[in-house]
Amino acid sequence: MGFSPLSLSQSLSFILFLFHFHSTISSSHFCAPNQSLSLLQFKESFYIKSSASERCHHPKTESWKEGTDCCLWDGVSCDMKTGHVTALDLSCSMLYGTLHPNSTLFSLHHLQKLDLSDNDFNSSHISSRFGQFSNLTHLNLNFSVFAGQVPSEISHLSKLVSLDLSDNHYLSLEPISFDKLVQNLTKLRDLNLGSVNMSLVAPDSLTNLSSSLSSLSLSDCGLQGKFPGNIFLLPNLESLDLSYNKGLTGSIPSSNLSNVLSLLDLSDTRISIYLENDLISNLKSLEYMSLRNSNIIRLDLASF
Repeated sequence: MGFSPLSLSQSLSFILFLFHFHSTISSSHFCAPNQSLSLLQFKESFYIKSSASERCHHPKTESWKEGTDCCLWDGVSCDMKTGHVTALDLSCSMLYGTLHPNSTLFSLHHLQKLDLSDNDFNSSHISSRFGQFSNLTHLNLNFSVFAGQVPSEISHLSKLVSLDLSDNHYLSLEPISFDKLVQNLTKLRDLNLGSVNMSLVAPDSLTNLSSSLSSLSLSDCGLQGKFPGNIFLLPNLESLDLSYNKGLTGSIPSSNLSNVLSLLDLSDTRISIYLENDLISNLKSLEYMSLRNSNIIRLDLASF
């Protein structure tokens, strides 16, 4: 019994489809062995300590077991085709210990999102090796007891859209490192450096921040000098927090303000606010504004 050329072609196509489908399914079930080993070694380098996560408690690494698929582990996300780990969310994982520069974390080269917030890394320095995560779009080290200088290598993360180093009270950012960060991280939408010591950084260096920025938090950074007014004009800026920078001066422009600005906090600054009708009408999306202990020059709302 013979096969027509058409039926033979259809059969071959179906076989190839099954082969591709099987390959895809097989590869989507298991993470790469080297990725699993790196994660397990990372896990073993820390203690689980309840006091290490003050705001929430979720010891995610306890679900990490040898011989199981790391793509199914708590806090781990993978590329379903390659098995590479692409996201690691270890927020509130109660991790306690030092994050060393030779940590196996840095062998996860395909990471796109990394969240280590709300742990206790025992005054570890942020390693320059963070700059090797060339695919990273989101980095969150908030409230994780890092200390020392923010390495200039952070500026190598050119794909970053979100960077949060806030609430690490013994962390500082030098002018050269900040200038590189501003120059290279042109895709940033969210930048939170609250409580990072930036007392040596000139506010003028903020002028070149990405026009795509939607959220900027520089609360309690020790900033001193004149804050550049053009920041208020960034077209996509929705949230701006400059609170608790008592040496910060300057003034809010009376026109062309971001019409999407919904949060503005200038508490405990010396930035001058001419709080008049023009300013209020220009802030059409404003939902929250705090001017506590700020420099209000004039209040004229008679016709508002």
